[in-house]
Amino acid sequence: MFFNPSSGLKMPVAEQDALQQSAAEAGLEVIRVTRGLDCADVINQRVQEGIRLFVAAGGDGTINAVVQPLVNTDAILGVVPVGTYNHFAKDLGIPLVWRDALDVIVSGATKPIDTARVNDRFFVNNVSMGLYPELVARREEKGRDYPRWKARLFAALGTLRKYPHIAVTLDTENHHEVIRTHVLMISNNSYDLSRLGIEAPRLALEEGRLSVYWLPHVRRLALTSFVAHYLAGRVHTAPGFRSFRTSRVRVQSSKNHFPVGVDGEVVTMETPITITIAPQSLSVKVPR
Repeated sequence: MFFNPSSGLKMPVAEQDALQQSAAEAGLEVIRVTRGLDCADVINQRVQEGIRLFVAAGGDGTINAVVQPLVNTDAILGVVPVGTYNHFAKDLGIPLVWRDALDVIVSGATKPIDTARVNDRFFVNNVSMGLYPELVARREEKGRDYPRWKARLFAALGTLRKYPHIAVTLDTENHHEVIRTHVLMISNNSYDLSRLGIEAPRLALEEGRLSVYWLPHVRRLALTSFVAHYLAGRVHTAPGFRSFRTSRVRVQSSKNHFPVGVDGEVVTMETPITITIAPQSLSVKVPR
C-alpha cells in the first residue's frame, strides 16, 4: 500500500497510524509516499517478487502515480480514498471511509475498467487544458499547510485575472476543428452532466470511449453563465458548449508545449498531444 500522508486535508497522526496498522494487519506492506519515491520502480520490483495487489491510499494524484506500471498487466489496483476530491473512488462506488475501503480491498470483487493515455502517461479521470491547469498551479503555490479554502479563493481570483486560453486543432478519425478556448477537457469515459451540483459522476468506466468537452472563447461574464448552467445540470444548453466521443484525439498547437492537468496534477507536455482510450486495461477492487 502506497500511503500519501500529504493527500487531501492531511489526516491526524493518530488516524494515519491507525490506517497503517490496519493495512499491515490486512497483510499489506505499507510504503509512505515521499517526493523522491518512484512508485513505478517499487511496483516493478514487487511484481518480480510475485506481488499482484497494489493499493493507493491518497487522492487522485496518488492513484495516478500507482496506476502507471499496472496498466495492461495482471496486477490489481486497490484504492483507499483519503484525498481532497476522490473522484475516481466515487465513480467506482468505493467507500470514502478508509476502514470500509480496506474491507473492499480484502473482500471486494475485481473489475476490469478503461484507462486512457496522454502521450506517454496513463490517466483514469481526465486531462484538461486552459483555465484548470492555471487554477491548480496557483492553488499549489500556497502549499499544503495553507488553509484550503483560502488557497482555492486565491487561485480562482488569480486565474480569472489572467484568464488564460489556448488555440489548438482537434483531430480525430472523423473530426477536424480549430478552436480557441478557455476550457478543454478530455475524459476517460463520459460524465453525467445532467446532475445538479459541483461534481458530475461517470456512470460507467468500461465504455471504451473518450469524451471531449470544450467551451469556445467567451468573456469572463459569459463564463459565469456557463458555470451556472453546469451547477444546474443544464450544461448542454449553455451557449457554445460542445462535446463528442471518440477513441483517439490529437491536440495540435503552434506552441511547443503547455501545461496540462492530468488527474488533477499539472504537468508540462510537448505538442502535439495525443490522447487514446485503453479499453479494460486495468483491474480494480470494487464493492461486491
